[in-house]
Amino acid sequence: MSRIRNTLFSENGMKVVNLLFFVSVFTRNRGIIFIAYLAWITYLVFGIKNTQSKTIKVINSVFIVFAATMVIVNACLYLNHI
Repeated sequence: MSRIRNTLFSENGMKVVNLLFFVSVFTRNRGIIFIAYLAWITYLVFGIKNTQSKTIKVINSVFIVFAATMVIVNACLYLNHI
């Protein structure tokens, strides 16, 4: 688990997040999309903690709200589908 966390917080972190979204497009498993959004949220929180720029903090916060909304929407659709 620490290896995944270290990779996500490295320079290649966004590549991992993009790969998760790419895989979620080609798989029918809805769990992948949840993992992709949660990884993105984690990456954005890490970006907020490690920047001094208020603009980047605001933009990342907006993306976090968007990602959290998408997780909730996907969860509702998944629960209604069952």
